[in-house]
Amino acid sequence: MKQVTIYSSMLAVFLLLQAPITFAQESEGWTQFRGPYHSGISTENITDSQISDPAPELIWKKEIGCAFSEITLSGDKLYTTLSEKTDSLSGWEYMAAFDAKTGKEIWRNKIDSIFIDKDGFGDGPRSTPAIGENLIFSFSSYGKLTAHSKTDGKHLWQIDFIKEFGSTLPRWGFSSSPVLVDGVLIMEAGGTESRAFVAFDPNTGKLLWANGKGNASYCSPLVAEIEGQTQIIFANQKTLSSYNSKGETLWTYAMKMNAPTAMPTLFDSNKIFICTVRSSGFEIVEVKNNTVTEVLQAPTMKNDYSSTLYYEGHFYGFNVAALQCISAETGEKKWTKRGFGKGSLILVGDKLLVLSDKGLLAQIKADPTAYAEQRRFQAIEGKSWTAPSFVNGKIYLRNQTEMACYKFN
Repeated sequence: MKQVTIYSSMLAVFLLLQAPITFAQESEGWTQFRGPYHSGISTENITDSQISDPAPELIWKKEIGCAFSEITLSGDKLYTTLSEKTDSLSGWEYMAAFDAKTGKEIWRNKIDSIFIDKDGFGDGPRSTPAIGENLIFSFSSYGKLTAHSKTDGKHLWQIDFIKEFGSTLPRWGFSSSPVLVDGVLIMEAGGTESRAFVAFDPNTGKLLWANGKGNASYCSPLVAEIEGQTQIIFANQKTLSSYNSKGETLWTYAMKMNAPTAMPTLFDSNKIFICTVRSSGFEIVEVKNNTVTEVLQAPTMKNDYSSTLYYEGHFYGFNVAALQCISAETGEKKWTKRGFGKGSLILVGDKLLVLSDKGLLAQIKADPTAYAEQRRFQAIEGKSWTAPSFVNGKIYLRNQTEMACYKFN
């Protein structure tokens, strides 16, 4: 009897080792604009699905005040900005924290007066908060950078860019998002006297350095590791420029386009994809020994505000208002799919999660040979111009009126 038991146990172990193991990968969080690598990509995986499959499980959904900020997450809390009107012409912008499991609000604090968009695109904050170890950093539509305690949202310091740097308010409000690099808080300020790009001590708000020329834009800086060197890359007006975390200029490049809104995309370790809707297409440059050369120009991708993703030799993004896949080598169009409007997208494993500008979410296999949609469902209602966030098998979505969480894995 004892021998049979031993053989049975050995057989069970053998079968277990042969069977595929499914597990949830540990998430790296979504602590700043476009996720942990500034790329819109999560290293988690989600399973294949069929069109006939039910929608992912809704964990919670709640109303929220208008803003375009992404949802950032750390631990069991999520952070985003919002706004509330007190009358038709005034109100407040807020930094707020919520319980990631329930959506319940934990705290909120005023950061500035509300920005009212005279073109009717949407009021409130544009920038996405960046999460540090103990602090979180918000940037208001009127250019106030604020450090908050993660615990209760209390202000530790605040800097008004218009007053301190002579920055000019962009037509649609300050929109660039803060990034943390090597213990330094980096921002595009658009200030006068060579103060376009600035860095602060995140704990005190002390200005550490300022460099570069250019007005405040709608584009956020890209942080990249190129040839073993951390580079902070700004696409501002017609210039692409790179700095290290000490503020030293590494290189500058005259782009063939003006004022990109979509954030540049790093790929192949030293190549940068730059794109804007108000141009003849996109441009790819290569950085070698801090010298920049053009690799490719093509008309097959024109990003508006939604940034392009790179995956296995191809770009996936919105060519104005059409979802598109193109070759990263030649720029050749592989496929186009309309119906999402000016949507947004992220990549989880090998799946594109595409949010239409009306709140429909589609799961699509990232396959250059054909558009391969696996499922779709109406996730949120209303104008949806903010890209999703993905952490621990859950997708977090928001638009100008509501916020929701769905469980994928």
